[in-house]
Amino acid sequence: MTRSFPRVLLGRFAVALAVSLPLVLGGVVGVNAFIDRKIDEIPRVKVKTAENTDPGQPANFLLIGSDTRAEVQTPEEKAAFGDASSEGGQRSDTLMVIHVDPAQKTGFLVSFPRDLAVDVPGLGQQKINAAFNTASGGGPQRVVDTLQQNFNVPIHHYIEVDFQSFKGIVDAMGGVPVYIDAPSRDAHSGFEFIPFNFKPGCYTLDGSTALNYVRSRGLEQYVDGRWQTDPRGDLGRIDRQQQFMKRLATEAFRRSVNSLTTALDIADQTIPKLKADQALNSDDIKKLITSFRRVDPNDPNSLEMVTFPTVPGPTNSRLGSVLEAKAPDADAVLARLRQFGPAPAQQNGPKPSEIRVRVFNGSGQSGQASKTGTELQQQGFVTAGVGNQSRVTATQVHYRAGSLDKARVVQSYLGGVGKLVEDKSIVQADVAVVLGQDFKGVTPPPNAAAPDTAAAATSAPAAPSPSTAAGGKGTAPAPPPDPTQC
Repeated sequence: MTRSFPRVLLGRFAVALAVSLPLVLGGVVGVNAFIDRKIDEIPRVKVKTAENTDPGQPANFLLIGSDTRAEVQTPEEKAAFGDASSEGGQRSDTLMVIHVDPAQKTGFLVSFPRDLAVDVPGLGQQKINAAFNTASGGGPQRVVDTLQQNFNVPIHHYIEVDFQSFKGIVDAMGGVPVYIDAPSRDAHSGFEFIPFNFKPGCYTLDGSTALNYVRSRGLEQYVDGRWQTDPRGDLGRIDRQQQFMKRLATEAFRRSVNSLTTALDIADQTIPKLKADQALNSDDIKKLITSFRRVDPNDPNSLEMVTFPTVPGPTNSRLGSVLEAKAPDADAVLARLRQFGPAPAQQNGPKPSEIRVRVFNGSGQSGQASKTGTELQQQGFVTAGVGNQSRVTATQVHYRAGSLDKARVVQSYLGGVGKLVEDKSIVQADVAVVLGQDFKGVTPPPNAAAPDTAAAATSAPAAPSPSTAAGGKGTAPAPPPDPTQC
């Protein structure tokens, strides 16, 4: 029997889609009349966008996380974020474009790094986050115009969330579970996660802690007995934001799928916290629903998310360090954001740059996991952390369901060793390699293509084996360390 639209909303969506200081959030709605009423409560922003597409056609949504301090109130918030008197204006702390295709039931989300150099209308060359800076006359319209003029990407709708809204959304969900694999901290953002007798696992973050987590650009993790800073900076933050987005949408679904009351309550507390363009209506929300109905935070393929490909640009005395679009990778991403007809055929077989690999040391040789992770990264794979495991004789290549083809690619780089094992417990990766005593080193196969060095820029920070640390701040008690529960 075909499910009605209200039933689909309750059972599958969870979107009052938006971003916050970073993120895209999910809430769940229950019936058409309720949706329409809630949508009417969204504060509207005057912005001229591209002509809207038909209900069944693809569209681009601009998602902005604003860093406005206008609503900062408490001394703790002022210490963490600054206030309106010290942090003038309003910038886009996060900028994403999501391309939704309701006919294909897919979504393609692109995060634009804040240091990307672009020509901002009226300002000349600037970092892209300056387009939103209200202190210089910017705002939503200037961001829309910047994307259109620099990249020929049409924007059909606009959604915005600020610091306070993001915190409220997470708290309305009762917190969001995040898989954390090492004691972590960032003095600048205020994030501190150093529980006593730490073990990798799922930890529920409340609104304040989650905000500090997704704002972190200098995350440190306690690895191999010392604190190590994520070298990716803002690119690492983007990766954490994207993972958090999936978990937030999944949590909305989990809490609401069996309870209409819960679904309506979440929608009531989340949708009015957004800001949107004047034309956004229930048909547009339905487009978002179809893109998020299969979200699985442990499956990198359930909602495709990428960071706009960049390379370091020349240091600018006025702007400092900047990033520039990397050709031809950036052109391929932009082509998909401009795709409003049938999707082009994809190439067969995954590339290393499309495979997230976690490496565990079971060889008994100290430092083997870190060394192998670095070598795989140099071959173009996206590293998703390292750790230790009980000693094993034979190397194993564990893979999530549906990722056998990716596991075979990884296996081909292990010098002829590596037993393939399907493993549903893998989290935030496609493949997990357990190095055994038979492992000699990474050896590219004879037919290997030249490494895609862009993968190094999107790799995750190393994750340690379970360590102990003292303290603890800002989190709920840890659930059992089963990553599949997140």
